[in-house]
Amino acid sequence: MYRTTDFQDNYRKTFPSHSNEEDLSAQELIDFSPIYRGLHIAHILGRSPTFESYYRAERTKQARLVLQPPTNMHESEESYKAYIHAVLGFFILEDHVLNTGKGLITRAFLDDMWSMALSKIVTALQTHSAYCTDATLILKIKDLIMLFCATLKNYGYTIKPLWELVRELRDHYTEVLMQRWVQVFREILSKEDFQPIKVYDQEEFDNILLSFPWDGDLPDVVTFPYSFPFSSMVPKVYQQVKEFIYACLKFSEDLNLSRSR
Repeated sequence: MYRTTDFQDNYRKTFPSHSNEEDLSAQELIDFSPIYRGLHIAHILGRSPTFESYYRAERTKQARLVLQPPTNMHESEESYKAYIHAVLGFFILEDHVLNTGKGLITRAFLDDMWSMALSKIVTALQTHSAYCTDATLILKIKDLIMLFCATLKNYGYTIKPLWELVRELRDHYTEVLMQRWVQVFREILSKEDFQPIKVYDQEEFDNILLSFPWDGDLPDVVTFPYSFPFSSMVPKVYQQVKEFIYACLKFSEDLNLSRSR
C-alpha cells in the first residue's frame, strides 16, 4: 500500500489542486495490469525467467534515462523538482512491483539498481548545485533533497550519501552568502565619513540605541545635540551582521531531524 510521506504532504500544500490525485495509491495512479498479464502469460508458457530478465533489463535502461538531469537544472527550482520527482516516481513504482510482482524483481536487484542510481543522483545534484549562486534557490534545493530523503527512507532505500550532499550544500550556501555580504560591507564602507553620529532629540537618540544596543557609558541626563562615540557605520554593520547570521541559520531549519530520517 502506498505510504503517506512528508514529500506528499509538502506537495499537497504547494499544489492544493492536485490533492485528490495525491490521495490515490500507486496502483490507482498507474495501470500495472500489462505487467501482471505479461507475468501470468510467461508463467503459463513456462518462460517466467525470460520475462523477468527482459523486464529487469528494460527497467535498468529506463532508469539510466530517468537519471539524466536537465541540461540547465541549476537555473530553476522547477528543473530540480522535475528531476527529483521523476527519480522518486521510478523507484516508488519499482517498490510496488517488488511487493506485488511475485518475484518479477528481487530486493537484491532493486538494491543494486538503487546503488547505481544513488551515485548518479548525488553527482548530478553536486554538479548543478555548484553552479547556483542564488541563496534562495539553494535553500529550496535543500528542502527538496530533505523531502526526497524522507520519502526514500520511508521506502527502505539507503540515503546516507544524500545527507552528505546536504552538508556540502550548506558549505556552498555559506560561501554564496559571504560573497553577497562582502559587497554589502564594501558599500557601507564606501559611503562612510567616519564622523560621530549626532542626534538632536530624544526620538533620534532612542532610534540609534534600538538599531545598535550600545552598552557604553551614557550620561544620566542627555543634552542635545548629543554625539555618540561611533559613526553611522557601526549600527549599519551591526544590522548586516545580524542579517548574515539569520540567513546562515535559515539553512539549518528542519535539520534537527535525525540522520536516520
